[in-house]
Amino acid sequence: MSFIRLQVITPHGILFDDEVDEFLVPTEQGPLSISPHYTNIVAACSHYGVLRTTKDGKHRYFAMFGGFLEVTPTGARILAEDLEDGYTIDMARAIASRDRAQDRIANKDSKQDIVRAQASLYRALTRIEAKQKSEGGY
Repeated sequence: MSFIRLQVITPHGILFDDEVDEFLVPTEQGPLSISPHYTNIVAACSHYGVLRTTKDGKHRYFAMFGGFLEVTPTGARILAEDLEDGYTIDMARAIASRDRAQDRIANKDSKQDIVRAQASLYRALTRIEAKQKSEGGY
């Protein structure tokens, strides 16, 4: 079977480096499925989204935040702001973060606070989605 090498690089280093059958990356234009022999492409990744990798028929999910995707004949590279493995996400912490952000948005303190709260909310929702998918949820 054919595979594609995927690397995800963040300011913290290379957080993912493996050969996969395919992967689904969240881009600004919507989810993009990349498989071996895909055409060369550079694309902006979504600010918040779930990256799904598939290897040997098994899916793995990651909360991914921003960045760029590059696909070349030698593989694919994502330069991301951050990446979190769905299996390692603390669900209670993500839910608490979501609830705090929703409370800050409801209180409408200042425009700057609302923008920050919305960013926190999106990050928390992305973590929750990655965790749920990692555990076999929706």
